[in-house]
Amino acid sequence: MNCFLAALVLGFSTASLSAQAISAFAAQKIATREANDIAKKSLVQIHGPKSSVGVLPIEWQILFYDPYADQNVTKVTVAGSTITRIEQGYVQMDRIRLAAFKQEEILSPAQLRKDSNDILAILQRSTELQKVKITSVAFALMKEGKGPTAPGIWHARLWAVADGTDKEVEFGKARVNAESGQILELKYDLKKLAAKK
Repeated sequence: MNCFLAALVLGFSTASLSAQAISAFAAQKIATREANDIAKKSLVQIHGPKSSVGVLPIEWQILFYDPYADQNVTKVTVAGSTITRIEQGYVQMDRIRLAAFKQEEILSPAQLRKDSNDILAILQRSTELQKVKITSVAFALMKEGKGPTAPGIWHARLWAVADGTDKEVEFGKARVNAESGQILELKYDLKKLAAKK
């Protein structure tokens, strides 16, 4: 498999990508088409950057543990329902990574019961956020802790439009168990959304 796959959807408009937005696990299923037999069974992370045209991400980066790849990782980017890029090496999205990926970081499929859509619904139903209209979410899924029983955790960053403006403001973040859907941590500041006097 080539280290890089040229972008296939450069001609797509933002609107067309938005219309084809899919969940994280649906994107993972598409990404396995370009992963080898070991990698496709060895998910280590999923990242969904904030979209500028909708609540949920329209692009997903799927990271597989791959002992044949540089730094033991292959990242497949999926936009809409199309694979747009394949990369290897230091590809972690939200922090600098210096060490190669390890087998112990592989997420157990049995612990991944809540998809990105489920996590958004869980947060929207929470007592703290029921009255907030969430306009954008960025997601990251990864294992927390070591060993086969360490849980997969969804990390979500939350945006909403500030009162009296058309400006989106990041007002909160959450950690949610990917198996049970339990909210482990929810930090938010609704003052950021209040109209300025």
